[in-house]
Amino acid sequence: MFINICVFNNYNMTWNGVEFNLHSVIPSWVMVIYFLVIIGLLVYAWNKHILANLKTVDFVYMGLLAAILVIYNFFISPLIPKFTAVTSVFYYTTIGEMFILFLVAALIGKAGSVMIMMFIYTLLSDIFHYGFGGEPFWFIYEITAYAAIIDLYLLLRGRYMGTPYQRTFRAAVTTVQTAQSTDKGKLKEGVRKVPGLYFLDGAVVGFVVFAAYNFWYQGFWATFVEGYLYTSHYVLFETATNGLGGIAAGIILAPLVYYIKKVIVGSL
Repeated sequence: MFINICVFNNYNMTWNGVEFNLHSVIPSWVMVIYFLVIIGLLVYAWNKHILANLKTVDFVYMGLLAAILVIYNFFISPLIPKFTAVTSVFYYTTIGEMFILFLVAALIGKAGSVMIMMFIYTLLSDIFHYGFGGEPFWFIYEITAYAAIIDLYLLLRGRYMGTPYQRTFRAAVTTVQTAQSTDKGKLKEGVRKVPGLYFLDGAVVGFVVFAAYNFWYQGFWATFVEGYLYTSHYVLFETATNGLGGIAAGIILAPLVYYIKKVIVGSL
């Protein structure tokens, strides 16, 4: 089927099209630490009940937007160069993907939703376009390179992602006296409006998505999976330039995401 037999050449082991070349810009031990940090933060959030329960409508959003992303990447974006030469100026495919990821995070506002959405997208991409060569590493790349980082950012923003509102916490002022103990109250959640805060959300999502290919893929996964070699100067330069472009694209698209969320979700 899709899984090839493990073979060995004179230099690297290959399996299912994966080269297993560890001479990458990002050392493998850094990737291991990165994975452990992500897993640790998500487990902590789970234990503290920060990860909210997903509802049926949340899965509808994730499935629908994952399908739209498949249609955009494999059917719409290949047609764009046939009608315009503007593609030489900016990478329109990444802009579309960043917009949809931003929309998922804003509409659902629950940590874990972006990772699940990218899992669905990668599965659909393998079924309808790529095939399953190189798996499960494409799942790992898509989920950890940017989806997990956006979800960690969602731990801070919550359901206010993509809006000018921010959660605030303060100690409750009431004191409850009982026979056994005195309860001074717990932290009480509030909200305050910070004009233009959704521009920060867009800048964060834009930078994370635009820098992911250059930093995480060219810096590690391209060498590990496909055997491609890049210099550290090239990876850092491309990461910085594309990251700045992502910040600009995210800021431009932020008002549109805010408007769409306001129409679909309603006032917060």
